[in-house]
Amino acid sequence: ITTLGGKSPMLLEMNPVHNQIPVLIHNGKPVCESLIIVEYVDEVLKGKASGNLLPCNPYQRSQARFWAHFVDTKVYPPSWNLWRTQGEPQKKAKTDFIESLKVLEEEL
Repeated sequence: ITTLGGKSPMLLEMNPVHNQIPVLIHNGKPVCESLIIVEYVDEVLKGKASGNLLPCNPYQRSQARFWAHFVDTKVYPPSWNLWRTQGEPQKKAKTDFIESLKVLEEEL
């Protein structure tokens, strides 16, 4: 496990393109980026007793992917910027974070 504060040599080796988390190591091979990891795990689980990670219905799968992408692009970045910035950038991050959570909450 690598923390957000530091990048281990293993992370840099396993995700040389972006050098960022998350990276899933499965059977010694890296799978990078959260949405790709979700789809990979879903494919690995297919047909197993544990079931699917994503819905079987194509429309429901598309919705799950849409909201996962929304979290990755609209919720996560401002939440991260709340801790990395100060002053006006931090205020903007807070506003953006709250607005993205409102959109997400309306869908739940």
